[in-house]
Amino acid sequence: MNESIWSETLSQINKDIKKENKSLRNRLQSIRYDCGFLETEAMKRFPKYPVIPNERCGVWYCNPKNFTQTSYFKSTDGHTSQWDFSTRRLNFHLFPTLQEHGGIMIVDSTRRGKKIPDALSKTVPIWCAVLNYVMLKSKGKEINIDEILFVPPATVSKTEYSSIVKKLPELVEKLENLGVIDGRELFDRFGGKILRPIWVFPGSSILRASVDPFTGETTQTEWAPSENDNIIPLILCTVSYQAQDGMDKRNGFTYVQGAADDHELWSNGLDASMFWDNYDYLTDPDKTDAQLEEFVDQLIVDKKLKNASLTDTLDDVFESRDDITAELSLGEIRPNLEINDVLYEAMAKEYQLCVILSDNITLKLEKEEGNDSVKIYKLQSGSKKSSKELRTQITQIFDTIQQQLITSKGRVLICCNTGTDMSVGVLLAVLCKDYSMEWKFEPDVEHAITKTVVKKHLSRLITSLKGRNVNPSRATLNSINSFLM
Repeated sequence: MNESIWSETLSQINKDIKKENKSLRNRLQSIRYDCGFLETEAMKRFPKYPVIPNERCGVWYCNPKNFTQTSYFKSTDGHTSQWDFSTRRLNFHLFPTLQEHGGIMIVDSTRRGKKIPDALSKTVPIWCAVLNYVMLKSKGKEINIDEILFVPPATVSKTEYSSIVKKLPELVEKLENLGVIDGRELFDRFGGKILRPIWVFPGSSILRASVDPFTGETTQTEWAPSENDNIIPLILCTVSYQAQDGMDKRNGFTYVQGAADDHELWSNGLDASMFWDNYDYLTDPDKTDAQLEEFVDQLIVDKKLKNASLTDTLDDVFESRDDITAELSLGEIRPNLEINDVLYEAMAKEYQLCVILSDNITLKLEKEEGNDSVKIYKLQSGSKKSSKELRTQITQIFDTIQQQLITSKGRVLICCNTGTDMSVGVLLAVLCKDYSMEWKFEPDVEHAITKTVVKKHLSRLITSLKGRNVNPSRATLNSINSFLM
C-alpha cells in the first residue's frame, strides 16, 4: 500500500472513530449500560448508603428516584501539581447525610485512559483528609497523615501521594482561615470517626459477596465496615469500565467510556433531566441516530413552549428560591419564559424587586410604563462573554439593588437560569458591599473588602444553601472582584 492510500485509510478510520464517539445512540446506550452496573451491582452491594451523583457527569447515570442531592467535586482540583481544597465547592451540604446514614455513595465516570476519574481518586480524598486533619487538630490529637489521607495505590503513585502530603497543611490553613467550620463540632457530629474513601468500579473485588471457604455459601451480600473500623465510608463509584482506546464494540453498539462527560459536545441539547424523563425511548436499542436526534429536537421545542406557557404561579417558573438574608433571596428561573401581566403581578406582590440575569427571559406586558418591579439584564450564566460583560453592568445592577434595599423594606430576588453562577456573583457583590460578616444590612458602613472577605461571604452562602450546589464561574468571580476591589 503506497503512502497516499495509507494516509487516506488512516484518515477515514479516524473519521469513523470520531463519528462513533459522537453518535447519540452510542452515547445513550453506553450510559444505559453503565446505569445497569450501578443499579444491579454497586447499589445492591452498598444499599444503606444514599446515592450522590457528582455534578455534572454523574447525574446522567442516576435515576432521579434514587437521589435527593448532588455533590460537586471537580477533577481539576485533583490534577497533578494542582491539588486543591476548593473554597467555591465546599460540599458541606453532605455533612447531615454522612451523619445520618454513616456514609454515602458518590457516582461519577471517566473517559478513556483512566479507571477512576481524578475527582474520585484525588479530589474527594484530599477533601476528606483536610476535614479529618481539622477534626483531629481541634481535639489536640496526634495526626498521622497515613491514617487520614487515602488514595487508590494503583492509580496514584507514591511520589504523587508524597507531594499531596506536603501540601496538606497549606490546604488545612486555607480552610481554617475562612472561619466557616468548627473542627470540634464536626468531630462530635461524626462521633469521632474519620472520613474514609473506598473505591468501586466495574470488576473491583469489593463488589464480591463474602463466601464461606469451607461450604461455599454466601455469608454477606451487603458490604459494611468492620466494628473495629472507626470510619464513615465514602463509596466512590466509577460506573464506566476501562475500555481500550475508550471505546469497545459490544451488544450491538459501540461502547463509549465516560459517555456522559461534556454532554454539550454530543447531546444535541438533551440534558440529564430530559434523558430520564424519556429513558425508555432514548435507550431503545432499535432506535437509529436519526430517530433519536429528531426526538430530541422535538423535546427541546416542547420544553421551550412549556416554559413559555408557565405563567400561573411563582412555583411554576422558579426551580428554586432561597432566602439568604432578611432582605435578599436567590432564585433559579426557568429559561425561555415570557413574563406576562399575571406573572408580573405575582412577582411584584412577593418581591419589591426581581433582578433577572438571563438572555432568554422577556417582558410581555400590556402596559409598558411603570414596571419597575422586574429588571432584566441580558447576562447568561455559563457564558464567558456574559461573565466579562458583567464588569460593565455590575455597577448599574448593584446601584439598583442597593437603592431598593435602602428605600424599601421589601424583599429583593436575584435570579438567573441556573441559580448558581450569575445570580450568585451579583448577590455576593451586594453582601460584600452592604453587609457585615454576620449578614447584617449596613449600607452606611464602609466595609473593608479583600479576597479573603469575598471568600468568607461565598463560603457562608454555599454553606447556607443546604443540599444545593452553587458554583459561580471563575470569569464571573473575576468580574465581581474587579468591581469590589
